[in-house]
Amino acid sequence: MKILAATAIVGAALAAAATAAAPTLTLAASAPSVVYGKPVTLSGVLSSQRTNQQITLQDQACGKTTFTKAGNVRTTTGGKYSLAQTPAANTAYQAKWKSTISSKVTVNVKPLLELTKVATGSYSAKVTAGMDLKGKVILFQRYSRLKKRWKQVKKVILTTSTAGPSKPTMIASASFKAKVARRTRVRVAISKVQAGACYLPAASKSLRA
Repeated sequence: MKILAATAIVGAALAAAATAAAPTLTLAASAPSVVYGKPVTLSGVLSSQRTNQQITLQDQACGKTTFTKAGNVRTTTGGKYSLAQTPAANTAYQAKWKSTISSKVTVNVKPLLELTKVATGSYSAKVTAGMDLKGKVILFQRYSRLKKRWKQVKKVILTTSTAGPSKPTMIASASFKAKVARRTRVRVAISKVQAGACYLPAASKSLRA
């Protein structure tokens, strides 16, 4: 009985040691959100600190139900690894080494909004994203120095769309007229409701009317 008890204790100790020694894998993003078309760096550390270990990065883009392979990378000194990604929409990521999986990290995406002054009182706006936003409403806004906030001037419907230089990029646009005081700062913005579930609200850089 004593031998059996001792064997059980040793076995339990070895199992505990193996469990304690099981490696872990971390994952972090260089930014919580990016503008469409901009990359983000996913990086982490394999706790064993072994080099030349293959890490598989997996992603689950908005609207998808499963994770798929996004790329492979090998660990360097100290078990570190990093891989750049350019998400087309809000995307969750996880890293995998053998059977070890990291915690999930989500990177959100803002549509790229651009406002151009064509002539006095005339403007054009473009919204670039990974899906067609034609028919969505954007807001033409002016900045109130008195109230120190942006105020709505008019709603603009995106009326045309074209395919971007690479899939899945789509560019929705509109031309419009609006009256604001000369030299007033203006911009266009899109709300969360109009951007949809797969994007964050966003605004263009401002320019002078």
